[in-house]
Amino acid sequence: MISRREIVRALEHQDLADWVVVEREQELAVVDEARREEHRTRWQLTVHADTPAGRGTARVVIDANEGDPDKLVDDAVILARLSVGPAWSTIPQAAPARVELADPALSIGTAIDAAIALAKLVPRRAGAALETCIAVLRERVAVQSRTGFHADWNATLARVDALVIASGHSLEVSREARRGDGLELVATIDEAIADLRLLASAGAPVPGPCALILTSDALLHHGLGVWNAFTSQADAVVARQGLTRYHERGVIAAGADQVAEPLSITSNGALAFGVRSAPVGDDGDAVRMFPLVDRGIAAGLGLDPREAALLHRDPNGGVRNLGVSLGTWDERAAPPGVRVIDVRRLRGLEIDPYTGDGDLELSLAIDRATGTPFTGGTVRLDLIDALARARRSSRSLRRGPYEGPAAVLIEHAELL
Repeated sequence: MISRREIVRALEHQDLADWVVVEREQELAVVDEARREEHRTRWQLTVHADTPAGRGTARVVIDANEGDPDKLVDDAVILARLSVGPAWSTIPQAAPARVELADPALSIGTAIDAAIALAKLVPRRAGAALETCIAVLRERVAVQSRTGFHADWNATLARVDALVIASGHSLEVSREARRGDGLELVATIDEAIADLRLLASAGAPVPGPCALILTSDALLHHGLGVWNAFTSQADAVVARQGLTRYHERGVIAAGADQVAEPLSITSNGALAFGVRSAPVGDDGDAVRMFPLVDRGIAAGLGLDPREAALLHRDPNGGVRNLGVSLGTWDERAAPPGVRVIDVRRLRGLEIDPYTGDGDLELSLAIDRATGTPFTGGTVRLDLIDALARARRSSRSLRRGPYEGPAAVLIEHAELL
């Protein structure tokens, strides 16, 4: 089995500008129809090699029982020298972020004990069938760099994947959280059953103009959901290539800074128990909280060490958990004189990473005027403009990598 000492020794024999080694000792337990547990150690190696043409970088991920450390390092160095980009110099590492990532309740006993305890919390309801998979990951992470920088921490992560069957229909739901209670198992299953009963009586969509209310499952479809329109715009590499739609210190959309409640979005990789939080990034860069959007104005980019050096700034660990500013909108209120559609779930969501245009395929929605559920239909939106002008609820929601309003109201849309 490869040890950290062997990898560091092999790296020190190379002529490298910099390197970072990340060691992850992991204990993974899964409970579904069976119970299984796995112990593993994984390595991520990042090497930087300076050449007359610039600096090359390579990243290699392996299991600790794979291969020879000298060959691993040799292969990484060859890859780095074949992938030369702009020349840059490593910025000295800053202090790691202070962030709590390990749930004490998931750290007691073994990982399989923690997974079994969570599985017992899954509710059983009359008239509904469930197939669930509960996974608990516990890990010890250690980071070491060429300059002598060290950091280590413990972390936990729980995940539930469930197939809920009721009223002749089925729904797949997933949740992940650093704390076991963050999975909200009872609420997640009960909401799925309620939506399945609506699906059983759902009709066909009626096209036309409407106001759109995106509630939590639709808003955060598969993670960050519609807010991913902003994460791609905060990619420093894409911004350097001039491919982003908006630019730092400019408005994200025409008039976005003039609306009644301008949008603000923050990346917070130091959020306690955030699923994308960490003290240090995989490149050894300290994780920091920074603004992406400040009251409708583009305010920041996710910067890894290379992009930070090219811009003469400090790295911040990149875009991680998103915090979106709350509004004052009451979810019971709706604009008068317009058809209002509550979107409960999406079947699919496609977002153009450069323009922010999105296609929302509806799986379950309700016409608020009649209370009639329907399934199907598509809404095409300029998501950046739509979310910049959207009314945001005053009710807060924290789920996965998101903390912000539980719903948004988009007043001008059209159902296709």
